Amino acid sequence: MKKLCMSAALAALAVLLFGNFSTNANNSSDPGVARVATAASDDDATTFKARLRGLNETPGPVATQATGSFTAALSSDGSTLSYTVSYSNLNAQVLFSHIHFGFPKETGGIMVFLCGPAAGAAGGPLAGFPNPPTCPDTTSGSVSGTVTVANVVGPNSQGITPAADFAKVVQAMREGAAYVNVHSTRSTGGEIRGPVVVQRDDHHEDDE
Repeated sequence: MKKLCMSAALAALAVLLFGNFSTNANNSSDPGVARVATAASDDDATTFKARLRGLNETPGPVATQATGSFTAALSSDGSTLSYTVSYSNLNAQVLFSHIHFGFPKETGGIMVFLCGPAAGAAGGPLAGFPNPPTCPDTTSGSVSGTVTVANVVGPNSQGITPAADFAKVVQAMREGAAYVNVHSTRSTGGEIRGPVVVQRDDHHEDDE
């Protein structure tokens, strides 16, 4: 009986001590005290990036020394995305660049043009959409611009309504369901691409 009481007392003490440690570990501001990691919410993220390379292309990689980058920032009212896309050493002449709707290793439709021909021209948005910036007419270049709801071209078949669903474009970028692609005359399906990820303060690489 004494042994049973002693065992119960020790068990209760262990629970009490462990519970107290867990509470202190999670609430302490002491950097030397362990904390339980929690996933940061990206629901309100406003800055984004992508690192572009040929190995990310789908359905198969592209053998190219080209590299590229994409950075973007959402306005405080959530209505405008300001961006810069850069590329260097493409295998051939640049054609256009877009943000697509799709996960890594998937091929998705175009949401917005980052640079390319004028609306209504071959390879450009349909007539009636705003003209995207012209891609620098070389194998290397950098272009900046802005996109709003008027620039959303789809993909309608994937549930993004043209000229309407800007919020879905932003949501896709926040949730890892968007990628940037730079297309060239040699690799018309895309020469370099990379997943859009949230730009974090710790600068860790989240790229594909």
